[in-house]
Amino acid sequence: MKKILLLICLLNLVLLLPCQAWAQEDEDPEPPLQIRKPLEMDQMEEYRAIPFTVEGFERISSGMTEREVLSTLGKPEDAKVEHRRHNRWTVHYFYPEGYVVNFRNGLVVGKEKRQ
Repeated sequence: MKKILLLICLLNLVLLLPCQAWAQEDEDPEPPLQIRKPLEMDQMEEYRAIPFTVEGFERISSGMTEREVLSTLGKPEDAKVEHRRHNRWTVHYFYPEGYVVNFRNGLVVGKEKRQ
């Protein structure tokens, strides 16, 4: 009888632990960056007061998030969002004087100065 109870306890332990780990993963409200929908222009209002500067643009580097760029450069004049397959996104932020920051899946992949 003791062996059966021990076996039942071990089976419960083996079966329930992975379920608890999955439940903890499901509690994360934020989807991964690569599938998170990009910010829309009206969601950037809090960054409107931050002035664009060339010095700030020079500090932008690959791997920064949209919010990190917004905190440095402020709200862009315009943005172009391209929805790709498998719920992936390409985004371009357009700043004064032809400065552009390019994102893929929520992270900076490049920047440029257009003529």
